[in-house]
Amino acid sequence: AVVSTQSTGGVGDGSLSWGLEKDDDMTLTHWNATIIGPPRCPFENRIYQLHIEAGPDYPKVPPKIRFRTRIIVNFVNSSGQVDLRAVLPRGWNKQMTIKDALKSIWSAMQKAKGVGHQPNDGVMF
Repeated sequence: AVVSTQSTGGVGDGSLSWGLEKDDDMTLTHWNATIIGPPRCPFENRIYQLHIEAGPDYPKVPPKIRFRTRIIVNFVNSSGQVDLRAVLPRGWNKQMTIKDALKSIWSAMQKAKGVGHQPNDGVMF
């Protein structure tokens, strides 16, 4: 079930979408997300699939976000895990949402420096 396709605010062009991994996840724990790479950067127009886990302490504790689609950038480790501290300039707070985290990742992708050749489209972690 797609919860939202971002169409307002900073990204504003449908570059983000997210929804529950399984419709019957009553704990709202496991989510899928898609990010379309920002313009004028090495990720432009690439489609990235992500997995989000919002644990029992969310939103007091940030979700765990992992790229499923392979990406080479300084805030994503070799298994695809996103370092949210690197993309959230003021850190996580309980008023933040999955949408805020995804928008911050998208912005960090756009601003990434020293990013070289990326894996072929569709290559997964």
